[in-house]
Amino acid sequence: TTFDAPSREFCVLKRSRSNTPLQALNTLNDPAFIECAQAIARQVTAKADADVKARAAHAFRLVLARAPQPREVERLVALFQSELKNYEADGKAAEKMATSELGKPKEPYNLAELAAWTVVANVLLNLDEAITKG
Repeated sequence: TTFDAPSREFCVLKRSRSNTPLQALNTLNDPAFIECAQAIARQVTAKADADVKARAAHAFRLVLARAPQPREVERLVALFQSELKNYEADGKAAEKMATSELGKPKEPYNLAELAAWTVVANVLLNLDEAITKG
């Protein structure tokens, strides 16, 4: 019911498009989504030679399979920078966000940066465009 899916007693050719508040609550907090976000963050931070905008665009393409508009990249960069500042001030929160599901990364990473990219990836995974097919 959270995703307005039909019951298993019925066969439907096409599900109706739905975006309920419970969907967002579920996808933002579900351990499976956090784990996916952590994996995306690790892939994004592995691009050592890329700047923040290139990493944001890469994360966007990984999740949505299309190139982002410049405004979309700007918003992701702003979110990353805001979250980075928060996680640099709170190391325990950074460690929890960056490692709670996948464990510690094998390569040496900046945990605050990894946590901030995890938040960005989680937001991308929660977009209507990522959840529902138009």
